[in-house]
Amino acid sequence: MDEPGRDRWLEAALAEQPAVEHDGAPLAAAAVAAFTLGVAGTTAAWAGVAEVETAAVGFLALATGLVLVVPTLATDFLGCLRIPSGSELRRPAAARWLAMAAAAALFLVAAALLDDGYRSGNVSGSGAGVAAGGELVLVLGAALAGSRRQGVGRGPPP
Repeated sequence: MDEPGRDRWLEAALAEQPAVEHDGAPLAAAAVAAFTLGVAGTTAAWAGVAEVETAAVGFLALATGLVLVVPTLATDFLGCLRIPSGSELRRPAAARWLAMAAAAALFLVAAALLDDGYRSGNVSGSGAGVAAGGELVLVLGAALAGSRRQGVGRGPPP
């Protein structure tokens, strides 16, 4: 009878690597959720399909995401350094970290662009566009890291 993940555990034990893949901490998930809410709020306010308060909610969600992403980036960076350089896990972990860092930088720029209009509800198109770009970087980074991670641990044990 096959046990789920047995091949991954055996391969990790033979390669002296951690068998548990880092799928992200709850703090990272909270940061991504805050960024997504921020993008939705600012885009809805920019398009004029929502109330004025939606711009404030979007801005505050982006700011919350920025606060949450700082410890996430720090722990992910330290986690990347702990992975051996020849490991198959290093490249997806580094890609995930780079995507999160790039998205955080874009969200910081978006928050700066949106700062003036969040109380009045006048969301600038450039702020909403940069925020949408940050969300796109998050999605592409997750897809890239996920596609590279799928091959790890597959196949028969040596």
